[in-house]
Amino acid sequence: MAQAAAAYGDERLAVADAEAGSGVKVAIFLRDLGLGGVERCAVLVGEGLVARGFDVTLVLLGGHRNLWEARIRQVKVVDLSAQWQPLKPWTWLKGWRAARRIAREHDVVIAGTFLLPLYMAFAATRGLGKRVLGWVHGPMAELDAFARMNPVHRFACRYVYRRLDELIFVSQHARESLSRWLGEAPRPGWQVLPNFIDDADPAGSPPLPREPSALLRMVFVGRIAEEKQPGLWLDALAELNARALPAQLTVVGDGPLEGWLRDEAQRRGLAEQLVLAGRQEEVAPYLQAADVLLLTSSFEGCPLVVLEAMAQGLPVVSTNAGGVYELFGERRGEFVVDEASGAALAGLLQRQDRAALSWWLLERAVRYSAKTTLEKWQKLLD
Repeated sequence: MAQAAAAYGDERLAVADAEAGSGVKVAIFLRDLGLGGVERCAVLVGEGLVARGFDVTLVLLGGHRNLWEARIRQVKVVDLSAQWQPLKPWTWLKGWRAARRIAREHDVVIAGTFLLPLYMAFAATRGLGKRVLGWVHGPMAELDAFARMNPVHRFACRYVYRRLDELIFVSQHARESLSRWLGEAPRPGWQVLPNFIDDADPAGSPPLPREPSALLRMVFVGRIAEEKQPGLWLDALAELNARALPAQLTVVGDGPLEGWLRDEAQRRGLAEQLVLAGRQEEVAPYLQAADVLLLTSSFEGCPLVVLEAMAQGLPVVSTNAGGVYELFGERRGEFVVDEASGAALAGLLQRQDRAALSWWLLERAVRYSAKTTLEKWQKLLD
């Protein structure tokens, strides 16, 4: 009887969720649907909102690539890239009209990221009285300092962000960063909605603690690019060797510095300790096989891979990359180094109590569950 009542309660809750967003149509403007964090966030949030009764459309502006077809079940995808081509000015009017038709049909338009999606979401909704939200995934001040944004784009992005009443940030750090970048205080309409762990991931948390091993198995997941500071991977391996701590690093991803990394590892005698796994659509098996996730980014908004590691009970050792430290609250010192150096990373790897931290991470992951974050999205859009 109790089980039947509980089941009935779950059913009523599901119906209530579906009714909550009934009739609300949401369009999320994106460049395309590659495997980046922005695209993944759009898919996960979109699918979650559909399950709660919203009508969600992902609008592709910069390309027809869709690497999420197997994951997308209920979200609609509309490709405007053939009509709107940024490098062909004679297509701009046609593309704007197509985007404006979509904006007319939806109640809420979300600029999935900056540049093209931000510009088009703003331009296509002028005079329509639609609710427009900007979704800010990364720390703009740090990003601009690193990438040296084109002055025209810098002016245009600042112009649009200053005219949007509502912005959604993936972390408090990203919110503060945009405030510095714009030179103005945060507004009441600037809300923080962190990324969340995908409940649909087939792999569950492995038994904890992990099997002891004489070899420290580290994993990095992401692009092999300058902003990820791959030189620190080799510095950390060399420092661990100097401390007589055998270690191996598996890199899951690819990028422009892959060749350099391979050659530099060979030159420094670290090639046998480096495994290049290439880009993988499913990273859970690599997280399960590791003892620790290594993150060496120059800056981050709210890294999904850290949330995935947290859900696996996999300890993390990271540089102070902005939004990362927020995920660990008052225990950031057990996961984040203040100095971006091989010595600092190796020191934390050496003293970290990973068995104890694994259990704490599993408990911490609850606050970044899909249910918790999607309830906030639902409240925002309702």
